[in-house]
Formats: sequence, C-alpha cells, structure tokens
Amino acid sequence: MPFPTVTPVQASAVIERFKLDVDPRRTRRVDSSGNVHSVYRLGDEYILKIPRDHPRAIGETRTASVAAPAVTAAEIRTGSLVAFDDSLEIFSVPFSVYEYVDGCSVPSSARRGPSEVTVWDGVGRELARLHHTVVRADDPNGWLEDWSRSLDHGPVLTGLVEAGVVAAHLAEWLDELLTSLQPAVRGADRYRRFVHGDLKPANVLQLDEEFRALIDWDDAGWFDPAIDFAQIPLHMVDVALAGYRSVAPIDGDDTAEQRILFDHVMTALTELWRLRIDMSKVYQPCPGDGLVEILALAVDGTSPLLDYFPARRNLSHRAAA
Repeated sequence: MPFPTVTPVQASAVIERFKLDVDPRRTRRVDSSGNVHSVYRLGDEYILKIPRDHPRAIGETRTASVAAPAVTAAEIRTGSLVAFDDSLEIFSVPFSVYEYVDGCSVPSSARRGPSEVTVWDGVGRELARLHHTVVRADDPNGWLEDWSRSLDHGPVLTGLVEAGVVAAHLAEWLDELLTSLQPAVRGADRYRRFVHGDLKPANVLQLDEEFRALIDWDDAGWFDPAIDFAQIPLHMVDVALAGYRSVAPIDGDDTAEQRILFDHVMTALTELWRLRIDMSKVYQPCPGDGLVEILALAVDGTSPLLDYFPARRNLSHRAAA
C-alpha cells in the first residue's frame, strides 16, 4: 500500500478548515522511520500525519487521537493534538494535525556517553510521570490499544527454526532464557498504567543533548508499565530505570528487570519473524538489532541486567565433547 501524498489543494483545505496561520506553499514532506504514515510539515508550527489506507494504520491514527489529549492534559512533554479529522472529505482516510516540537530523534547507537545518559535518564523520569499521572483518557469508541503479552514463546522459536532463521541449539538457549523469566512476567498484566507502547529511539526527541519530548502515541493503551522499556536500547535500560525510580517505583518493582528482559527478547524474535514474512519493508529499528544488543550487553559485561541471564545448561560439557 503506497504512502498517501498531499496535493497543494489538500494542504490548503487542511489549513483553511482548522484556521492554521500557515502559507500552504510551506508544506513539505518529512522523512519518517515508520511504515504507517506520511508526515508533512505545515510551516514551522504543525505536523500533518496521514495514514496509509489500511485498517491497522487507520486504527493507530485513531488511537493517537485519544492518547495525545490525555497526555497533554497531564503535561507530559509531547506535541499536542491540534486537530483530528475523520470526515474523509479531504483525504480518503482520517488524519491528524499536531503541534511541531523542535528536536531530533535519538539515534539508535551503542554509545553510552554523558549526553546519552542524560537523555535516557530524562526519558525514564518522563515515563514515571506518564504512568503515574495519566489516570484517565476519554475513549468512548474503544480506540486505545488493547495490550496483551504472549507468554507462549514456543511457536515463535519453532517457526524461526523451521524457517532456518535461528539454529535449533541456539533456540534451546533462548527457550531456557525465556522460561527462566516467565515467573516474573506471569500475572503482570494486573498492572494497569497508561503506556506509550512504542518507545523506540525514533519516538524520543532530544534537543541540545537533553531529553525534549515523547512523540507518536499510535500504540498507547493501558498495560504493565514495564512494556515501555521493551524498545529502549538494551544498554540504556538501566539508565532509564534509574531515572524512573528517582521519581517513583515501577509497578512490580522487584521483577521489573526480568519483565523488561523478557519483552526485549520476545520483541527481537518477533521482529526477526516479521522480516521473514515481509522483506520488502524497511524496518526501524532493524529486525536483528535486538539479538545483537543482547550479544553486545554480554560482551560488555557491566549491565545489571546480566544478573537475570541463566547459565547455559551443559554448555561446558558440550564444548568438551
């Protein structure tokens, strides 16, 4: 499904309908890391987001139209929703206009310098404010994401082995790891906080080496707050968690690291499967990043998350054989 494009007539219609003080000739397309929306700048003050004509993309646009006002009302740092239009009179799909927030996306780098620590500490603090401040969202149509967490990792591993993506003996280790983490995750859906749901680096803005804002609320809903650490770079999770805990404890704090690690591994495996299914898309983060992050974490050897990795059973015996 191709990305929708905006004609000068359509840009003018959006600007006129919502009385935006913008010259329509200053409409320009913005590069986006996602595969869901076309994104345009309207002058210097607004962002126009138009989804692909696909049920999932349209659903995410509607989700954000509910989430953004709720987080803005709680004074979470983000771009406020200026307008949501599902009349289908200008475009064949619903669309949204947001306040433009000055800043750039955080890069998905393996660096852990002072500026990266500052930014991800700020992200953790803002996540704590999000989870503990947003207590309601007006959602009469049920547009917020219906979050759940699959505990059955067997089919994913079996599928990857059968497809030749992961070797069987490595899948055994991943099975051991996920099985060891399951007790911490089982029952965690009882924690119900308002979550962003897609906190990859592209959805975190920084400015002058400081945290600026969280953007793109397309996957927001009510769930275990640990899920918001699932796409934070693994080597920065402890930094974000420390920032979070400086504001408030995370629900189920004694098992937070295990839940986060479980989600990271499951996300990495699922992304590999998505790549196998559709290699025509450009994914961001890249599908292999999650498993490579685990390798880098282990080689570095300093992260407290390593305390929750089980030793590979019979590894020394096999090596000797």
